[in-house]
Amino acid sequence: MQLRIWPKSRTGKSIAAIALGILLLPLLYSRLTSNLRAVQVRGSVETSPKADSQEQHGQLIIASYNIAHGRGLAESNLSGGAKAERIDRLDKIAELLRQVDADIVVLNEVDFDSSWSYSINQAEYLAKKAGYPVWVEQRNRDFRIAFWNWAFGNAVLSKYPIQDAQLVELPGHSIFETIVLGQKQAIACEVAHPKGNLQVIGAHLSQRIEAVRVASTKLILQRSQDSAIPTVFAGDLNSSPTGFNESAQDSSGQNAIDLLDQSSQFHRWNQTTSSDPSHCTFAANDPKVVIDWIFIPRTWKFELLQVNVQQLSDHRLIHAKVRFP
Repeated sequence: MQLRIWPKSRTGKSIAAIALGILLLPLLYSRLTSNLRAVQVRGSVETSPKADSQEQHGQLIIASYNIAHGRGLAESNLSGGAKAERIDRLDKIAELLRQVDADIVVLNEVDFDSSWSYSINQAEYLAKKAGYPVWVEQRNRDFRIAFWNWAFGNAVLSKYPIQDAQLVELPGHSIFETIVLGQKQAIACEVAHPKGNLQVIGAHLSQRIEAVRVASTKLILQRSQDSAIPTVFAGDLNSSPTGFNESAQDSSGQNAIDLLDQSSQFHRWNQTTSSDPSHCTFAANDPKVVIDWIFIPRTWKFELLQVNVQQLSDHRLIHAKVRFP
């Protein structure tokens, strides 16, 4: 028996062609124009409010949070609740950000125009609600099929002016996936602090295999090395160093966090194991691993690193108070 997929009649073929066009033309258009939306600096740099003793003493508070598309602890982005429930959750995340009062916040899994989160620009919503006058949006996925949008990625919120923001291209899993759907990338922002500009790199590394995370980390290390200004690197890196729970290596035995630890550029809070659940960042309701990180220049010092226990996402927010020359 022959299976016929394409209709035989002219009318049937016309209907099928129209249906296919409705599905695929928005996808084609969205992917062809995605570079125009890949990185956007939003807000006003002229209204940056920071002018206190922290500036004089070279202190900075940095936060990193994977907000999981605002779905909370739901396993699927489609089951994160009705619009009112999602907005309420965003309001609570904004309140948490206000309490932490970080100068710079790196956010992962942020929706900019995704149908499952009712097309709310979560970066803009959180920036305005939490009191950040300027923010950067960087899209990892940006495509449309028929009437359904997928648009999400990373964001950086700042209380200081952001003078420049650039896409950091990372390795993908396949050329086909990258062309059709997009892939995880990183964002590099030049933040104008009164004591001197710094580069903030925010990333959400591959959740699939350590080899891609290792290759991505090498590119970020190179960018940091090439930079004339100090670099802070933060985000959901989906990697734990050797000796930690669920640590992984690539085929040559390399690990992304190990590479950062061994570099001459970065260091992290001095945590040696992930045996203490209070130090773990994932999952928020059953913490077992550390995969969300803040790395600062070797010449800077950590004064504090705290893991917040609120369950507004499947990740926990982390923030660090650091001192720099």
